[in-house]
Amino acid sequence: MSQARIVLRDAALEQGERLLKVTRLATLTELINVMFSRYGRHLEETWEVLPSPYETTGVRSKPVSQMVVPTSIPETDQETDFTFDKPICGL
Repeated sequence: MSQARIVLRDAALEQGERLLKVTRLATLTELINVMFSRYGRHLEETWEVLPSPYETTGVRSKPVSQMVVPTSIPETDQETDFTFDKPICGL
């Protein structure tokens, strides 16, 4: 059996201790094992963070459609306040 050390935020630790009472499990290790075995696949399939294009994991993901919003430049009859032929400073 492999081992790992984890650090929990105070709120997560409090939630874990409440879950230990409800589930009547003896240790946080057992609780985490139960959570991973029962809810791990659900978390993988429903997590909504877009994957990095550089990652190549075996996790199934749904294709994400991209929305393209066209932009237009407003037409004006006024001259812009900046041109490249005017010096920026008085040198």
